[in-house]
Amino acid sequence: MVGLVGTAGVTGAVLLILGPLSWLVAGGSVRALHGKDQADAVNAVRQTVLAAFAGATVFASLAYTARTYVLTRRGQVTERFRASVEQLASPHTEVRLGGIYSLEHVLAESEQDHDAVVGVLAAYVRNRTGAELGPPAVLPAVRNAGRPMPEWGTQPPQDVQAAVDVLARRPQRPEVRRVDLRGAVLVGLSLRAFEFAAPPRLSPMFLTAADLRRADLRGVEFHRSILNGADLRRANLAGARLAGVPLSGADLREAVLADADLRGADLGRADLRDASGLTAEQLAGAFLDAETRLPPEPAADPWVAARLADCAAWEPVRTSNGPPPTPRPA
Repeated sequence: MVGLVGTAGVTGAVLLILGPLSWLVAGGSVRALHGKDQADAVNAVRQTVLAAFAGATVFASLAYTARTYVLTRRGQVTERFRASVEQLASPHTEVRLGGIYSLEHVLAESEQDHDAVVGVLAAYVRNRTGAELGPPAVLPAVRNAGRPMPEWGTQPPQDVQAAVDVLARRPQRPEVRRVDLRGAVLVGLSLRAFEFAAPPRLSPMFLTAADLRRADLRGVEFHRSILNGADLRRANLAGARLAGVPLSGADLREAVLADADLRGADLGRADLRDASGLTAEQLAGAFLDAETRLPPEPAADPWVAARLADCAAWEPVRTSNGPPPTPRPA
């Protein structure tokens, strides 16, 4: 029945083209001709109209095919996304890992799903690690005093490490908000720049009060992230890009900070006692206050004393978005 209707429709269209439509397109100049001249002119018009009709039909067919392809592909991506999220609830580590890497494929292929995939992975990390912000009024140094230092070699669960890996190498696209890993327990996390094709990005992220003790974060990019109150004791931050990053109240005792970029970093109330590799030159570009606790050698440097004085004079007028004073030349 459908075939008959289609055939009738095509036949009707052809008759319309060969008849009234061709005469309408031909116009008065052709109608004014007689005999063979008129027949030849009408045939030429009919050929032109038929060619145009065929072109329009091909174009419409291509547009319909493209639309069908887009809808089919969108449905496939949606189904893969759903199946991957279901895998994250599996009791088996291997299945959860498969779900995480499947979500990475969705992330790579579908810009439309970027924020959704990133949000799911961040929520997964928070939930799997029992993210806990703790009392915000308590200084990290006090809050962390009763938290024992984990043994050397302690690492996050495989699936948590994998989820953070995916977030750290996600495509660089505009994002609605910072990735939320506030309070995540990521003890022993390993994100070393030399193991990635490009420097891993924990940015832009909320890492407020995150537990990153003993984390190996060499060369990690933290641009536009927030690490206020983070526990970074014995973390390896050598070469980390921390320029402009809020680290107010962060616990950096015994952290490795060699070659870390601290220009514009907010180290107010931060505890950097026994941090290694920290130089006066690095501190000269950061914001310091009277509660910033420094290792003895940098603390005794006249350059750092001058920096503290500059920051103390600037602090009463600073804004949340304003940069700290320009470092003095060496």
